[in-house]
Amino acid sequence: MGSNPVITTKRKNMKYVYKGLILFVIISIIGILTSWMVWGKEDVKIPTPEIKEEEVVEDTIVDVKGKRALFIGDSHTANHDWGWQVIVCKKTGMVLKNTAVVGKHLPWMVSVAKQTISPYYDYCFIYGGANDIHGNRNPYLVVKDVQKIVEMCNMNGVEAIVLTGFNAEECVKPISGQEFYPKAYTRYQKILMDSIHGATVVDNRVVVRTDCGDWTCHMNPSGHKKVANAVITKMKFKTYY
Repeated sequence: MGSNPVITTKRKNMKYVYKGLILFVIISIIGILTSWMVWGKEDVKIPTPEIKEEEVVEDTIVDVKGKRALFIGDSHTANHDWGWQVIVCKKTGMVLKNTAVVGKHLPWMVSVAKQTISPYYDYCFIYGGANDIHGNRNPYLVVKDVQKIVEMCNMNGVEAIVLTGFNAEECVKPISGQEFYPKAYTRYQKILMDSIHGATVVDNRVVVRTDCGDWTCHMNPSGHKKVANAVITKMKFKTYY
């Protein structure tokens, strides 16, 4: 019996299909293996996350050499030889103009401010109130006068710097009839620090009794140095020695 030519043709065709499939699989496997080999030889680039440096905020040091400084005050600023204001200006190179006079009150200082404050000056240091409080004047009125001077500075483009004064409760040695003074002066300072605006307030309550020369805390040289350093540190002034 002879073979069926139709069946024989189908079988041949199936063989070609199988061979084609086998060839496809072999080629695919070779392609995959080749890809692996090439991938293994190439450098794999891994994205590097962007690292942001932390912002470092540095204190800005202010170079005031040659700047003009006006000082308004009483006996605590009236030492023209080695007072705190002299030390500040020598260390920073500022040009000093000192109008402070022993025993003066804030109303007098306001009048001095009216006569002297002008755009000519770069800074104005205001240190008063001790005599006013010693005279039992209303602390709110004293602070109001300080604010008047500050506003004059602002109007003339002068930077105002107000000093709080010494630590009366630590420094002052009350005498008979003046026992009220340390607490009254402390109250004045609190009102001053809470109320003054338009100026930098320097807390110079750094003097101790060993730095004071008398019961009203007129400072010894060590006290003046401490106050000068407090001002320079607060204002971030550049120093030259």
